Amino acid sequence: MAAWQVELYIIPKRAPSSAPIPLPIEMLQTTKWWAGVALPVDYRARFGAALPAANVTSPDVEAWGLEDANYIEVELEAGRAIRVSARVDVRHPDARLAAALITFARAAGAALVQSDGSTIELTAGGFGLALRSSAAWRHVHAQ
Repeated sequence: MAAWQVELYIIPKRAPSSAPIPLPIEMLQTTKWWAGVALPVDYRARFGAALPAANVTSPDVEAWGLEDANYIEVELEAGRAIRVSARVDVRHPDARLAAALITFARAAGAALVQSDGSTIELTAGGFGLALRSSAAWRHVHAQ
């Protein structure tokens, strides 16, 4: 992940009640959050409307965007989603990407969780505040 990116994890709101709050980064990165939970059937169209399909070489990954810019990744196991994450490039805020992530999370009954384990309010204002409060934002705007 680049210094100008904010990493987000999209997890079902039904996360295990035994999970610590805030969620530790290791848990965000390794838990198969979507195992047994279906993504909205139109998730590819939703993500594709915000970002172009990415060139990926693994059959276990679907992705949109550029890895060092705005990027959405769906990790698969046996053809079913197990993790969904995004990287947001704060050098060039993109309202379409923000709207896609917010509306996807709402449709999926999910939360947007930052790498520090905190959740983002599923509104444009909440999303913007999370970006402006990030280390990536400070990095970009301190120069």
